[in-house]
Amino acid sequence: MKILCYLFLSILFITGFSNCSNDFELTTGDTNKPVVYGFLSPKDTATYIRVEKAFVSEETNALELAQRPEDLFYDDIEVILSAGSNTYSLTQIDGADEGYPRDPGVFVNVPNNLYKLVLPGGQTYIDGQDYRLTIMDNAADTVITEAISTIVHAPIIQFPNEDDDFEWRSSIEGQNDVRTQWRLNNTTAAIFDLRIRFNYLEAVDGDVNNRVEKSVIFTVVKNIEPEDEDDTSISIEILATDILGGIAGAVDASGPGPRFFTNMEVIVDAGSKDLLSFINVGQANTGLTGASVPPTFSNIPNGFGLFTSRNSASVGGLTLVGEARDSLIDGRFTRQLNFR
Repeated sequence: MKILCYLFLSILFITGFSNCSNDFELTTGDTNKPVVYGFLSPKDTATYIRVEKAFVSEETNALELAQRPEDLFYDDIEVILSAGSNTYSLTQIDGADEGYPRDPGVFVNVPNNLYKLVLPGGQTYIDGQDYRLTIMDNAADTVITEAISTIVHAPIIQFPNEDDDFEWRSSIEGQNDVRTQWRLNNTTAAIFDLRIRFNYLEAVDGDVNNRVEKSVIFTVVKNIEPEDEDDTSISIEILATDILGGIAGAVDASGPGPRFFTNMEVIVDAGSKDLLSFINVGQANTGLTGASVPPTFSNIPNGFGLFTSRNSASVGGLTLVGEARDSLIDGRFTRQLNFR
């Protein structure tokens, strides 16, 4: 018996739902199954799908197989996405050429084969619509696997509102928060992240007359679930200390500044029910009471992996005023950033 372990790393999910790992156990002789990983999102300019082989040989060590591109990648396949009357063929590319090099590890780093799709002009993924992923073996003229993903409905942010001002209620940073609330479609959306885009100007080499626009994005609350599966809205208070700590960790402080805050944006990311299951299964085997053989989640028929969707919504033009602005300038988290 041999076990081949795949760590699924999110190529496009820079918004940050939990990274997860699963062990896939293949037990009978030389076995070849597809490993598929991909997200569809209306917010992305391009879609990338990873398609590889989970291959176990009775004759060759799994670590050796992992370093052979011919054993990791399919030779001649077609990756197709379809919905209604529309059919799209994805193009094989090397992820490293597009800014997605493979992380060092047990698997071969070069090439980093991915399959890419840019939807034709004017087209986008539609909330609530099913999309079918088909992987064809061209040499054998057979379907290796097919999977379906429904596009998650975008959340509807009810609070804050565009261009709102935020002011602390207390002079003690830890006693303040920013309330957020959004509506959700519970037929498709099951897990959420809250992120903030922080926009500012920075003086070049200390010259306040020469300022460049900059922005950073950081996650303030991860893996938010509705309290009940029938809930259609979620309300979360973002702690002021999490906002200020996020700014301190994300802004590059190597330059002297000064820096000038312009505005913020609150982003709500929504993930599917399959993504929630994948994360929960990945976390289920942690701790001293974990099972000796980890559970796995996959929605890829006759294979392994995850084909799912995500979506997001945002409100911008948010500003810090009064004591909130003072905290940014002189507070314990961010005073070293030299904001004015």
